Amino acid sequence: MKKLTVLVASLAIFASVSCKESQEKETIIEKETVVVEQEAAPVVEESDGTSISVDKDGVEFSTKDGDKKTEVEVKDGSGTVKVEK
Repeated sequence: MKKLTVLVASLAIFASVSCKESQEKETIIEKETVVVEQEAAPVVEESDGTSISVDKDGVEFSTKDGDKKTEVEVKDGSGTVKVEK
């Protein structure tokens, strides 16, 4: 009878301990924002002159004289002309 009582008491203690809800700690992770400032790239002015480019896609021609600029593109049978003053 003593053995049965000890066995039942042990099972009762074991059951009450194992059914206990575990408390989980909340992990708080702090994030730090770092702002990186970068200087703007310098604006490159187009120099006066004439350029021509020929490749498998077509032909591109541009010329610049002071404030006047002309561009001509011919690609795949279609062409565009752009003139800036």
